Amino acid sequence: MSHGEHHLDAVAAGTTDARELGVRRGSPLLRVRRTTTTSEGRPVETSDDRYRPGSVVFTVRNSVQTNPLVRTAAD
Repeated sequence: MSHGEHHLDAVAAGTTDARELGVRRGSPLLRVRRTTTTSEGRPVETSDDRYRPGSVVFTVRNSVQTNPLVRTAAD
């Protein structure tokens, strides 16, 4: 793995998410989409995960030397 990209956003639980996570349909969930690639750009891993509120914490660290964060408009 050479490069990884993570996209975090809030989504409403659909029918499958609600059933699998034991929440009501429409409940807020944290969605994390991740893709990792080799240095040549070949995909190694991809995922599309959902989390219930209070079940996970993501930590992002920044510094003046390196700041990999990019802000983009939601789809």
